[in-house]
Amino acid sequence: MEYTWNIKINKIIPYNIESQQKDLIENISWTITGTKDGKSASAGGCIDYDLEQGVSADTFSEITDLTKETLQSWIETRLGATRLNEMKAEIESSIDSRSADYQITPDL
Repeated sequence: MEYTWNIKINKIIPYNIESQQKDLIENISWTITGTKDGKSASAGGCIDYDLEQGVSADTFSEITDLTKETLQSWIETRLGATRLNEMKAEIESSIDSRSADYQITPDL
């Protein structure tokens, strides 16, 4: 069976104190989860954006126009294909190294 992958946006932190622009995203917290044969493992991180200079009009998107897919593409772009593939390999290794009877919680 093949792995299935999901990138989840856990939290975004908007920023609007210093720049005179509102509703800018300063931080995205995310998790990538791989699943195979009912077993899953996750890794994640945070991406910070330097907003001290604000954002130019040609790159600005209204926060209400952002979709999960847009945020995922920002994460994938920022990480780069090499790092994303390394993380997937680490998750696959974690799952593949588990014994067939592995359980997160013990039988009660």
